Amino acid sequence: MSSTYVVHYSEVALKGKNRPEFVRILRRNLRRALWGLDPDVSLNDGRFVVTTKGSDEDVAGRLGATFGVAWFSPASLVEPDYQKILSAVLERASNSSAKSFKIEARRSDKTFPQNSQELARMLGAAVADDTGMKVDLSDPDVVLHVDVMRSRAVVYAKKKSGPGGLPVGTAGRVLHLFSGGIDSPVAAWLLMKRGCMPVYVHFYLAPLPQAAIDSKITRLVKILSAYGGKSTLVLVPFAEYQLATAGAPGELEPSLFRRFMRMTAEALAPSFGATAVATGDSLSQAASQTLWNIAAFDAGSTIPVLRPLLTYDKEEIVSLARRISTYELSLEEYKDCCAIVTRHPRTRVKPELIDEYVRQLGLRDLVWRTLDAATLVSYNPVGDVMRSSPLLETLRRTPSLVRAKADFSTSPT
Repeated sequence: MSSTYVVHYSEVALKGKNRPEFVRILRRNLRRALWGLDPDVSLNDGRFVVTTKGSDEDVAGRLGATFGVAWFSPASLVEPDYQKILSAVLERASNSSAKSFKIEARRSDKTFPQNSQELARMLGAAVADDTGMKVDLSDPDVVLHVDVMRSRAVVYAKKKSGPGGLPVGTAGRVLHLFSGGIDSPVAAWLLMKRGCMPVYVHFYLAPLPQAAIDSKITRLVKILSAYGGKSTLVLVPFAEYQLATAGAPGELEPSLFRRFMRMTAEALAPSFGATAVATGDSLSQAASQTLWNIAAFDAGSTIPVLRPLLTYDKEEIVSLARRISTYELSLEEYKDCCAIVTRHPRTRVKPELIDEYVRQLGLRDLVWRTLDAATLVSYNPVGDVMRSSPLLETLRRTPSLVRAKADFSTSPT
């Protein structure tokens, strides 16, 4: 049996001439989120009316994870006829244990006989007579909503909050440096909230990529896929970099490795159609994230570097991690590359010093040698399908890879 929901967006409504594109992508994302439940998603006078199968709990979980949704509510869908609207309102009211109520009516179809105020007054009087509930316009126990549209009307009561933000896919792709810690998944969630589609880039310590595929890294990506849909993860081996930089000063290890990570993501960006790199940095949370070391990380980049968590403190990050269900998984033991760098890093590294070591150690060429051994993992929550293959074997089918390699070899450090 199918149920009906009314779904509202908020920030999308503030867009100008490009609003139809945002609405189109949100509609696509709603259909994707409700895959397997035979959804019908239609746009009616500035809100979506969704008819779908599935339990209320299942549907609520899916709609509540769709960026761009401000709120949603189970609804009754009826013809725009007063008597049919009244029957639906009385049914909602009689199923409520509330002592007081308020009617909020909105008539977008101006051919309907009653205007919004008249409709609210007539329905309110009928509900009070039929149920004995009291009208309370300031602080009611329940608000009964009636939206009259051109071809139908919806009646609903309980609004449930969505995640807000913008539909994923409206702001382009971002190469997101992804660790197994608490911060990276939260940063990815915030990127998606602003409409970005993250491509995850993870550097792993194990001899073979399968160890990373079997670890919490892919499980974190699966959780995030509930918000962003199909996900792409690039697994980059750390071993060759570790050998190549064995002679570098220990106090520079974090800044040098972070620069290499940025260079690697930047090299991959054209092949994935990405226009920025992102990190989970929080200003001064760690020695590698001081303002000076952030400058050393960014120096020479040809594309923007995004830091959604820059001004968040740890408590705020942990709170968000709990909310999106990544916190407990992030705490699981996993040997990350960051765990083996020096415990006494320099907090004020000059970009010019990192530039010099990049040149001395040949890190630009090392980027491509490392990517030769990288693995591409794709995960589609529709069907719970995960696949992996050698990265360059896949990307060689993309002409942009050849151009990217040529451009990268001549660009600044």
